[in-house]
Amino acid sequence: MKTSKKIALTIIVVVVVLAAGYKLNDVKRDKKEEINLINKAKEEVPVIAITAKYSDTAHEISYHGTFEPICEVTVVSEAQGKVKEFSMEEGMFASEGKVIAKLENDITSYQLETAEAAYQKAQGDLQRFGSLSPGEAVSTQQLEEIKLAFKNAKSTYLTLKKQYENTFVKAPVSGTISKRYVERGSFIAPGSPVADLIDIRKMKFNAWFSATDLVRVKVGQLVKVTTDLHPGVSYEGTIKVISIKPDESKRYRVQVEVQNDLTRSLISGIDGTMHLSFNRDKKSIVIPRNCITGSIIEPSVYVLKKGVARLRPVMIDEIINGQVIIAGGLNEGEQIVFSGQINIEDNTKVRVSNAQDL
Repeated sequence: MKTSKKIALTIIVVVVVLAAGYKLNDVKRDKKEEINLINKAKEEVPVIAITAKYSDTAHEISYHGTFEPICEVTVVSEAQGKVKEFSMEEGMFASEGKVIAKLENDITSYQLETAEAAYQKAQGDLQRFGSLSPGEAVSTQQLEEIKLAFKNAKSTYLTLKKQYENTFVKAPVSGTISKRYVERGSFIAPGSPVADLIDIRKMKFNAWFSATDLVRVKVGQLVKVTTDLHPGVSYEGTIKVISIKPDESKRYRVQVEVQNDLTRSLISGIDGTMHLSFNRDKKSIVIPRNCITGSIIEPSVYVLKKGVARLRPVMIDEIINGQVIIAGGLNEGEQIVFSGQINIEDNTKVRVSNAQDL
């Protein structure tokens, strides 16, 4: 009986030992697989990749600038004398040819009447004697003297007429009077400023372009202009002037004519932004700027092939708003590293952790 118990106990102990050994073997195997996975993960660097493909390279550029009136002139007097009347006040709109101020012109007016009468008499004498044949009632010398008298009378009349008209100071262009320099009773001389006129029915917007963007614009091109003065409002503009000479910072002036909206009026001197949209004539492979490794002079990208990142040089056409237009070295459909280049080098094994489309 005791022998039977010993045999059973031995069998139980053997079974327990075998079961424990089997369990330890499973744990060891699982642990080894986990270690292998960890080691493999250590060998493969995680990266984010995108797929290169052709794309329409429509883009927008914008430049800051300043508004100024379409026309701004200082009205000056062409005559001298005392200001008799100032018919326009500051802030009033004056049409072209509108009388702004009048100078005393009584003496000039009397002289003009006398000169006009003498001119009319000389004109009548010339017509009367000119109809007679030479030698009949007037000699050739008398006829020449009559012609000379007519020319002198005409010259005197036209000179005094011009002097009289100059006593009326008129607006040379249409605009709003922004400043007046004289008051009633002031004495002014020829060339003295009378008033400033500003026409803001249209505005000029001046921006300074780089040479690269200057070749993209042309006279007559439509653009949009915005300003913080009226958020959310855009104004239509037309390019009128493109400078061919740069300033000291190698920038070129581009001037746009903008139709002012009197309900949301643009003001001289305020800042704004010009917006232009462009479309390239052909499709190109376009990738984000982040994909480029190295300098722009010698650009490269990491191309993924069978889990290995290979460094490949590429040619860049241009960079627009953070997007790189590829001129050569990259094919459509190839996967390239978008993020994680800092941890890899040429022929590094990688693991794409978050594939994206371009």
